[in-house]
Amino acid sequence: MLKLPYRSRVAATATVLFFVAALVAGGLTFDRQQELQHRILDTVTWNLYQFDRMVREMRIQAAEVSADDIDSLVLDYEILHGRSDLLRQGQTRDFLRQTSASQELYRRAEQLIDDLGGRVEPLEQGGRLLDDDRDALKQTLGQLQNVSRDMLLQHKASVAELRTQDTQSMLRLYGVVLACIVLIMVTGTVLVLALMREGRAHTLKAELLQAQSRALKEAVERAENASRAKSDFMAIMSHEMRTPLSGVMGMTDLLRDESLSDQGKRHIEGLEASATGLRSVINDVLDYTRLETGRIEVERELFALRHMLDQTTLGYRSQRLGDVQFLMRLAPDLPACVEGDQHRLRQVLQNLLNNAFKFTRQGFVMLRVSCAQDQRIAFVVYDTGCGISQQDVERIFEPFEQSDPVMARRHDGAGLGLPIARSLVRAMGGDLKVDSQLGSGSRFWFELPLPASDQKEEKVEVASAPAPLAPHHVLVVDDNLLNRELVASMLARLGQSCEVVSNGEQALQALSQRDFDLVLMDLQMPVMDGLETTRRWREREAAIHRGDGDDDARLPIIAVTANVLPEHRRASREAGMDDLIGKPFTRQDLGQVLGRFPSRVYPSLDPDENFWTPPSTSAHEGASAPSQTATEERVASADLLSRTTLQELRSMVSADALERMVRGYLARFPARIARLYTAHEERDFDMLVGEARELRHASTTLGCTAVVAVVEAIIEHGEMGRHEPLVPLIKELEDIGTRTGLAWRTTGVLDSFR
Repeated sequence: MLKLPYRSRVAATATVLFFVAALVAGGLTFDRQQELQHRILDTVTWNLYQFDRMVREMRIQAAEVSADDIDSLVLDYEILHGRSDLLRQGQTRDFLRQTSASQELYRRAEQLIDDLGGRVEPLEQGGRLLDDDRDALKQTLGQLQNVSRDMLLQHKASVAELRTQDTQSMLRLYGVVLACIVLIMVTGTVLVLALMREGRAHTLKAELLQAQSRALKEAVERAENASRAKSDFMAIMSHEMRTPLSGVMGMTDLLRDESLSDQGKRHIEGLEASATGLRSVINDVLDYTRLETGRIEVERELFALRHMLDQTTLGYRSQRLGDVQFLMRLAPDLPACVEGDQHRLRQVLQNLLNNAFKFTRQGFVMLRVSCAQDQRIAFVVYDTGCGISQQDVERIFEPFEQSDPVMARRHDGAGLGLPIARSLVRAMGGDLKVDSQLGSGSRFWFELPLPASDQKEEKVEVASAPAPLAPHHVLVVDDNLLNRELVASMLARLGQSCEVVSNGEQALQALSQRDFDLVLMDLQMPVMDGLETTRRWREREAAIHRGDGDDDARLPIIAVTANVLPEHRRASREAGMDDLIGKPFTRQDLGQVLGRFPSRVYPSLDPDENFWTPPSTSAHEGASAPSQTATEERVASADLLSRTTLQELRSMVSADALERMVRGYLARFPARIARLYTAHEERDFDMLVGEARELRHASTTLGCTAVVAVVEAIIEHGEMGRHEPLVPLIKELEDIGTRTGLAWRTTGVLDSFR
């Protein structure tokens, strides 16, 4: 609502008052004007005029009437007498009594009328009008005529005086109206000027507000752009740091299986600890960035509380960390299944436990979990560490702050763990608090609303129970050679088989030609990225299985990426991916992901089936067969199977998993040979080299050294575009493949081979 200034309000009020006064004065003037117009014909004037007229007529009648005909004279007297009676009534009487002169005239008129009555009465009784009587009547009527004329003149003088007074009153009213009009104009002018100034001020304020609004909008846009730039920078840095870190951690994980000296093992442990610390810092920085921008999302899902706590504390319980003992106390009335965000809860507990172990040299660290009121669960972490001073209790929850700079230099970390933990706890509906005494230890605790539920308790427990890892045939899609080799090596150590491609187009081609249990898909690749590849495959998959109602036909696709922000997870789910594993990851992380999805390709292989049948070569009979000498030389220079690789496989995977891996390899061998022949006939050297490399990778994983030797020769000729030597080499590969299958039978791996 617009509020006028004081001067404008006063001017507006005065204008209204003067306008009302002008209306009142105008109304009075109009009424006065109407009154003046009608006052000329009032009763007094009419009565006096009629009285004077009758006196004049009777005087004329008295002079002209005959002596015998006096009726008309008598009638005129009666009328005159009636007119005189009217002078005694109403406004006429009041007028005649106003002044002494008018009263004297009225008495004189009454006397003369009475004299006339005395002279007319004899005539009424039949008397004759004598000349003396006529003269007396004429004289009396003459006197009465003079009196009536004087009365009429006096009345006119009074009327004129009254009109003069009325005119003066009207002039005064006109003056009042004019003054009101002038004042209205003056105050109206002041009001208009005030409104104009107010309008200009309002316009200036509006322009100022618009300028401020534009400035604020630009500031918001700059802030949003800065926030987006910061987020993009953090995403890029995360990707660029996590990708090489993934290689470091993965290779470190693989090196732990090698035969190393004690010093080498210590070096590997140091490298692994440093890489883990670096990953923790990167994760903390990313979490803090998301907390700053309000992009932390809390999920609500059912999970088995005890199982989650067991899994979270497994590492602390399985190894003794120096002189520090870990204890966990769970209340017996804890619900088996609750609803909440188990991943964020695990992150908070791990942060608190890691801090407790970090700053505790001897004694114990204990996690206590119990039920609180209103379906809340209380979590308490005790330690007997160095403790925190009272002045530092609140400071430790500030970003990049630590209670003791000396202790901070001894341990890795950016000082973000506790701020992130408190923010996560608050996001989940609680608050992280601390009690501590310097030199005696600390107690961190919080309560979270975790409603109990028994709807899916059995399902959650079964799904959470650990199970042996079944063998899978995996397609690895990554444009980075090191990443492909790393993932392939991890899969081999886990007892899995795989094929590798470098972009989305190759992945779609491989998926359309062969069956896989699972796809590990990098998101950022040239030619075609992982999201687009997944969308296209889901479209093909839907077209293939439309109407058959086979839900198991959906191929699990796992995103493998260094971008672990929520928007990237959301984008991968929207594209049709089933899960995401963030770089860097360990062999254990990869195994957990594989364990969530059943194997389909390996169970389809019949253990009692004679799966190795040498492929028919009738289509290539015209090609020259490989010379016996060349084959023998190649086989002589490399055994059919690597004993070292076989020993490593037997030590790392179960016998059943190894048997399924070998059966899958041999079952797919004829199809690989057929594709090599097809690529040769079509002179498609890219397809031929790609197929040969996949075969080399699979053969290297299982230690099929003779196959690897022939495949490398095929790759060499294919890369150089040599067409002629390829058919003999492919035939040689068929022969060595047959002999390799027989060699696997002699190892005892294929117990059911016939």
